[in-house]
Amino acid sequence: MTALGDLIEIDDRTVLVLGQGLDVEHDQPDVANALVHRAGDTLVLVDTGVTTAFRTALRKAADRVGPWSRVLVLTTHGHLDHVGNNDLADELGVPAEHYVPALDLDQMRDPLSYWVRAFDRIAGSAPLPAGRWPTPTSSRSRPCSAPPRASSRRGRPAS
Repeated sequence: MTALGDLIEIDDRTVLVLGQGLDVEHDQPDVANALVHRAGDTLVLVDTGVTTAFRTALRKAADRVGPWSRVLVLTTHGHLDHVGNNDLADELGVPAEHYVPALDLDQMRDPLSYWVRAFDRIAGSAPLPAGRWPTPTSSRSRPCSAPPRASSRRGRPAS
């Protein structure tokens, strides 16, 4: 049986860090798998997952495939379960480069507005879980029975 953060060694330069699927009933977040690979002196991280436990496993995998003197983070897409530990690359003490798909920049720069717009598009097509949802302009929340309206503000252009 596998668990969050298990390391699967593919070869001496490549390790798969196992994520987990969303399990609302057991309060377990969705966490993407991550691939850790060393190409020459470059550590390549493909996605970085989310959670402290996954971060620890990611660091262990990075140490396992070393040595390396620079880091390259490749983000497959901007969902939190894929980017939650991207800042780990900046803590490794070597130059780091981050690559993100252009279409995902808005959701990474302003995730609250992105998800409010996403929920607004599907409102009415499926029941939302009971609870309170934040508005795009404040940390206040409103009842789920009245889904928040999408902000009319468009995403910022890439710089």
